Amino acid sequence: MQVEPGDERIKLRPEVKAEKTAAPAREGFRGWLNTTFKANLAASPAEQASRARRARIQRPLETHCTMAVVQLKGGATKTTVAYHLAATYGRIRGGNILAGEFNENQGTLGERALAGAHDRTTLDLIRNLGTVTRRTSDLVRYIRPQGDDRIHVLASPPEGADRRRVDGTSVKAAHDVLLSLYNLILLDTGNSAQASTWQAAVDVADSLVFVAQNKADDFRLLEATIEGVKAQGHAAKFARSILVITNTAQPNTERLAQLKEYGTSIGLAAVVVVPLDRSLQEGQNFDYEALNPATRRAYEEATAALTDQL
Repeated sequence: MQVEPGDERIKLRPEVKAEKTAAPAREGFRGWLNTTFKANLAASPAEQASRARRARIQRPLETHCTMAVVQLKGGATKTTVAYHLAATYGRIRGGNILAGEFNENQGTLGERALAGAHDRTTLDLIRNLGTVTRRTSDLVRYIRPQGDDRIHVLASPPEGADRRRVDGTSVKAAHDVLLSLYNLILLDTGNSAQASTWQAAVDVADSLVFVAQNKADDFRLLEATIEGVKAQGHAAKFARSILVITNTAQPNTERLAQLKEYGTSIGLAAVVVVPLDRSLQEGQNFDYEALNPATRRAYEEATAALTDQL
């Protein structure tokens, strides 16, 4: 499945009830007419498509799930994608949602998300894991609530911290506790397939989210990321995984087509293109309300496509 921003075709899975998209219009001019004049106009194709995406995102799941966002290139939008997938889940699906960093280097998730009342990180959680029971109240000292996005963030330790405790074994131990407390976990990963933290994140993930900007070096390292996942013995996860491509200020249409074709050729479940959004450039703090409508639609489609595989 390949999806461009603004593509308003309705993609309903069999279990999505048709009546959810057939209700009278509640948005736009048709919605205004229905509210003001008690009319009964049908929803526009765009509103029906939005309802269909939301229904897919809200689909009941049988168990708690984890998704790892992977790309071996630094600055390839992993953190941006991880946060906004989690925020889309938080705003549309609700429940206990976590975006967390467990990687070998300092990440930017904690810097670009809302600050917490503390500066504790995954390292502090790992050090005190023995005192954390399976109650969300025990995590207040470690997580950072994200306001209207209705998710929690767990940040990686800063540079200079003693990271010897942050390894694959500790990541899996922490994940085991977190998975009992959160319905959905989005893991933002590092840049080395040889790091035990990266390998642990890929191992515990039910689905993977591969990311790439529309750039030549991103394409090359996307291929290296795919090979790294294969080397860890997780190629079977491709059928439950997606590729999120972020367009640049001057997108290369030929390379974009190649990226989409590559994602399809290796058996990924969906390829979604996110348009360039100025509100996400230059390391600015995340602000879901500032996203362009096309960006929101793209993240909704990516989240829906991911949920389809869980």
